[in-house]
Amino acid sequence: MRQLRKLRRKLKVKIMIGFIVDTEFVWGFQARIVGLSKTSPSFYYPPPTTFLGALAEVIAKENNIGEDLGRFIINELSRNLLAIGFRPLNCVPIKYEDLNRIIMVRTVGGTIKSPLPTDPYGSFDSPARGKTILASLDDDSPKIRWFLVFKDTTVDINNNDLRIKLDTISLNKKTFWKIHRLGSKESRISVTEVKKLNNVKIVSPREYIITNYSFPTVALGRKSEEKTRKWENEVHIDPYSGKIYDKREGILHKHLKGFEHLRVFKVPIMISNQNPPEYIVKIENGWKAYLVEHEEKEVVIGR
Repeated sequence: MRQLRKLRRKLKVKIMIGFIVDTEFVWGFQARIVGLSKTSPSFYYPPPTTFLGALAEVIAKENNIGEDLGRFIINELSRNLLAIGFRPLNCVPIKYEDLNRIIMVRTVGGTIKSPLPTDPYGSFDSPARGKTILASLDDDSPKIRWFLVFKDTTVDINNNDLRIKLDTISLNKKTFWKIHRLGSKESRISVTEVKKLNNVKIVSPREYIITNYSFPTVALGRKSEEKTRKWENEVHIDPYSGKIYDKREGILHKHLKGFEHLRVFKVPIMISNQNPPEYIVKIENGWKAYLVEHEEKEVVIGR
């Protein structure tokens, strides 16, 4: 197997591979929008980069890589990524904000002002923090399905800091099964199904497609329209940038720089189990649609 991988890299043979991952939530998740002061709302669903981060966490643990260097793995996953989309299977997202008591860390001129034992009241704060409840539409736990397409089953590590410990990342079903949270540490999930897809096809750009997965609005062509309600716009860090994590530039800086690092996504909102949201899309601007036969036709839009 190792010799086969080396041969593929030598010949530059790329095998497009897809994964469908079903995730079951305990209550919902917490993944807040940065840059909106300390009281920040949550997203409708965990952003695509949050899923890539959860996958990178598993890979780092399996290869004994610390948290600092392990964050670079998300960049390598992004470079190998062709498409990522999500859709709810049986739930409605309900965004809200509640008060949380937190320890406040404050420094002025290099001097720590709080927390201080002499000023316990000044060491705490109670801002409203955004969370999203996933309310089930049936008797089952809330579930979200993810559809990812990668260029290859292995990802070459280009980061010099990681090269000493890891040459390639192997993408397989076992890695996805070990994902345990999407968002904060309280955002616990269980993976209930993982399907590896070897029959992913690229849809002709001349055709109209119908998708029920989230997708970047930049891919929308003329006469694209909402077929079944309901869809909302949400701004996410671009999961295809290849530079999601940077030591010198935090997530807040990416948001403040505007759409250089951001993309607007259409996200599906379920209203009932009988009529799941669907969108008719004519692909433009060099984007692509990927199709696979899995129980039903699954279509995700990517690059």
